Amino acid sequence: MPRSSKSAESAPSYTTATLAKGLDVLSALALRDDAGLSELARDLGLSAPTLFRILATLVERGFVQKSAGRYRLSLRCWELGARALGRLGVAAVARPWMARLAEEVNESPHLAVLQDDAVVIIERGECRQPVKVQTDLGQRAPAHASATGKVLLAFAPADRQATVLARPLERFTIHTLATPAALSRELALVRRQGYATNRGEWRPGVSAVALPLLDSQGTAVASLSLTLPTERFTDARLASDLLPALRRAADAIAREMGAPGTAATAARRPSR
Repeated sequence: MPRSSKSAESAPSYTTATLAKGLDVLSALALRDDAGLSELARDLGLSAPTLFRILATLVERGFVQKSAGRYRLSLRCWELGARALGRLGVAAVARPWMARLAEEVNESPHLAVLQDDAVVIIERGECRQPVKVQTDLGQRAPAHASATGKVLLAFAPADRQATVLARPLERFTIHTLATPAALSRELALVRRQGYATNRGEWRPGVSAVALPLLDSQGTAVASLSLTLPTERFTDARLASDLLPALRRAADAIAREMGAPGTAATAARRPSR
């Protein structure tokens, strides 16, 4: 959830509370199709007059649209996000390799980065399967309940892991690792084997396998994954088809980026 106005007001003096409130409004609108003034005011803890002025400014600047008393994000926000994604070098490098990967295994590859306690999809590939998992660029997933998130956490600095483990872990399905102890054990396993899996931990019927793209310090800068319906995600296929193809693509991306650390060497790195 977006940061409340209370947190914005108690921020250090060198921040701008009004701008913080405006960013909270944008974050709140990003979580829904549209919203009314009173609904947003209640959720954000802002007074209606204050929120009205913020929304009027965002509408005037083109970041928010207003229709029939409802507010929604405009394409201006998408434009800025698309430009930011375009500057992420790893996405540009990964794009052709992800297309090859999708063609090779006929499943959907995704590239993600870690943001707070969630992962964000910054690139995706399309497969030819009539039944496939639908995802959008910019889509967020809980780090503790996704293959991409677990592999990014496993190869993140210890303090980053500790921050996530200290927070309440939401349970999404019966398979979600919703306790710090269970997640900590899983992250240790991911570091040893060099990859993470997700078998219906966030969405029922959806599974994935993910590898890290590492920098020279062994920290994951992004993760490459294959996401598919659980009925096509068997142990035999994981070992013989999905994981080998994913490793080849991840290694190719790492080499092109000039990164000394690759997915293939992840499992051989000592635990920190």
